[in-house]
Amino acid sequence: MRLEYKYLVPLSSVNHIRKRLFPYVDIDEFASECLDNTYTVRSIYFDTSQLSFYHEKIDGLQIRKKIRIRGYNDYRENNIVFLEIKRKNDNYINKNRSPIMFHNVSEFLNTKDFDSFILTNYGTTASYSDAEMFIHNIHSSQLKPIILVVYEREAYTFKFDDRLRITFDKNLRYVLLPSIAKLYSDEEMYYPLQKYFILEIKFSNGFPSWLQRILMDFNLGRMALSKYTICLDDASSLKSLNNMESYLFTRAVDYLV
Repeated sequence: MRLEYKYLVPLSSVNHIRKRLFPYVDIDEFASECLDNTYTVRSIYFDTSQLSFYHEKIDGLQIRKKIRIRGYNDYRENNIVFLEIKRKNDNYINKNRSPIMFHNVSEFLNTKDFDSFILTNYGTTASYSDAEMFIHNIHSSQLKPIILVVYEREAYTFKFDDRLRITFDKNLRYVLLPSIAKLYSDEEMYYPLQKYFILEIKFSNGFPSWLQRILMDFNLGRMALSKYTICLDDASSLKSLNNMESYLFTRAVDYLV
C-alpha cells in the first residue's frame, strides 16, 4: 500500500518543474522505452447505472474503489491489458491487477474461463484471485463501462528509492459509454483540462524535503483529483444534463460488444 498525492499544474510550468526534478530522478523503466519518455494510458471505467463509485468520490468517502480495464499505448495484435481494482483509503492506495490478452477480454467476461484466458506468467502472483474479484464486482453490482479515459504519462522515479514515483499526466481526454473494443480508439474525444496537467506523486517511504521545496516554489497544493470524476463532470456540463445517471441508464451498453 502506497500514499498518493495529486496536484493540478498549469502546462506552462511543465518544463520548469521537469528541470528542477532532473537532479533527483531517473526516467521510469517503462517510459524509457517510449518516445519523449512518455506513454499513453487507456482505462475503461466501470460503474453502476446510478454511478455509485462516482458519488463515493464526490461525497468524500474515505474508503472507495474503482473498477477498470487498463491498457497502454496503441493497438497491437497481442496487446496485454489489465483487469484492475484500485482501492483507496484516504490517501493510501492499493491495486488488484490481473493480466489478459486484449482480444480475449470480452469472451472472458462472458465465459469467466480463468484457465483459458488469465495470464499467470506476467509478473503477477495473484492473477486468478484478482480476476475473480474483478468478475465478482462486475456481475454482483451489474457494472457497465461508463467512460474511456486516456492521457499521456511522463514518468520518473527517485534515484535512490524507486518506490517514489513522479508522473506528469497530460492531454487528458475521454469518451462516454465505450464498448470494450474501443479501448484503443481516439475518436470523438473531449478534452477537459486543456491548460493543465496532473502531477502525481506515489511513495511508501517518506516524502523527501527536496520534493517539498519544489512543490512550495511552484505554489502547488495537494488536491483530491480523480480523472474519472473530472471527465464525468465535464461530460455532464457539455451535454447540459441535469441527471447524468438517467442518461447513462437509458443508454446502457452491453460491455461484451
